Amino acid sequence: MLASCGQKFLEVSPTDRLSDMTFWKTEKDADMALAGIYNRWEEHWNILWWDLMTDNGFSQYAWDNVQALGNGQANASNFGRDYFNYNLIRKYNQFLEKVPQIEMDAKKKERILAEARFLRAYDYFRKVQFYGDVPLVTEVIQNPEDAKMERSPRAEVVNFILTELEEVAKVLPVQNMRQSNGHVTSGAALALKARLELYEGKYPDAMADAKKVIDMAKSGVYQLYPDYAGLFQVENESSNTESILEVQYIKDTYANNLWQHILPSKEGGWSSISAVQSIVDAYEMKDGKTITESTLYNADKPFENRDPRLDMTILYSGARYNGRVYNTLELSSPDFYQSASAPKSGYNVLKYSKVVPEAALQNGDANIMVIRLAEVLLTFAEAAIEAGQSTPEVYDAIDMVRLRAKMPAVDRTVYSTQAKLRELVRRERRVELAFEGLRYWDIKRWDIGNQALNGPVYGSRLGTMDSQTGVVTWSNARIKVEDRVFQAGRNYLLPIPQAELDANPNIKQNVGY
Repeated sequence: MLASCGQKFLEVSPTDRLSDMTFWKTEKDADMALAGIYNRWEEHWNILWWDLMTDNGFSQYAWDNVQALGNGQANASNFGRDYFNYNLIRKYNQFLEKVPQIEMDAKKKERILAEARFLRAYDYFRKVQFYGDVPLVTEVIQNPEDAKMERSPRAEVVNFILTELEEVAKVLPVQNMRQSNGHVTSGAALALKARLELYEGKYPDAMADAKKVIDMAKSGVYQLYPDYAGLFQVENESSNTESILEVQYIKDTYANNLWQHILPSKEGGWSSISAVQSIVDAYEMKDGKTITESTLYNADKPFENRDPRLDMTILYSGARYNGRVYNTLELSSPDFYQSASAPKSGYNVLKYSKVVPEAALQNGDANIMVIRLAEVLLTFAEAAIEAGQSTPEVYDAIDMVRLRAKMPAVDRTVYSTQAKLRELVRRERRVELAFEGLRYWDIKRWDIGNQALNGPVYGSRLGTMDSQTGVVTWSNARIKVEDRVFQAGRNYLLPIPQAELDANPNIKQNVGY
């Protein structure tokens, strides 16, 4: 009912749909429209593909539209993905304009309006992260000339987002995703607000809002799922109360093709999502020390004695998988890294993966988490560390995440300073939240692009494998995936698509493009 009408910038209201004479009259109309605004408010491929723009992963297919964003070659014509489009904003504004006139239960009306305001705030959050200044549009634009707006200052849009989230958090129910049946909740509003406050350096505010969500967990609303690998399996969704915000899918009706993209070639997948060596090296050893610090690390047995999350997140040669030994090293293997549909880095990703019949590869119903409790715990910890408050609560928050993964608690004697705690929480965010769409924004706010997004990208070492035992004899040679160029002058912003610039001459391109 609220489908978009084309791709033009700041699309004005359609003249051939949703006649006010026949729609926006009843509570049923409001329910239909609410379903409409949830349609594609976020996509599964965004959440996983965004890490392929970073030192976590690689996209081997140019048509996935993230490769150029990762290697620094994006421009106004080859812009990757278009998040500057305002079709979603128009839908949300139309809903917020029309629903107040419908006679229906007042409490329900207040709640669904708050849901629409959240979705609009989320879309603006995404826009400012990727583009900086963007037009702030809060009402339906009727006149095409009025749509030719200039970009609003980023600070103004950020303030708008934070204010909206603060207000809707007071209206939305205190529930987890299972209780709300996929509708956004108070916890989602507070968690997104805390995320943005962390990104903006508003550390006391980020601490306060993250603490509100953590307090909800203490009261039983949210809970860390006991098994890290199981957290990402579709069969466990009904018992997953760690999820705070997710995109929900329904087989046959509203499905995704995640499994087609993520599975190895032998299982019918395309290996669209590959891990790279940098993220593999980020995982600690099981003693809680890094691979450069621990005596447990053996370069010729690099996957032994590691943080268990490594085996749960990344599929590497020599690992047991689906009743076989996974092998990207040898030409005879269907997963040989140079073969079609094989990971060009030599590493597949395991999060959300599930071996399914061919007919189900593009008919998946795995929900994708956008925010979960572990992120909020790490948000609280990082905000407190940056605010100079290294209290027992900070260690406790990090420990909750680590202990769930069967990693040792933080060594308080080693991580006793702000600098060392900063190092720890950044590493913990990276491995805990790998391939969940947050790494690019973390790199941006920490300003580490020159180290993380520049130079050659490597994958697995090469070698030979005993196909019976899975034992790999590694060589010194390594797969080179690609070369990347980080252009600091772009300030981590994406190019505005040329079509958007052509449609609105008042929009100026981001610096560096």
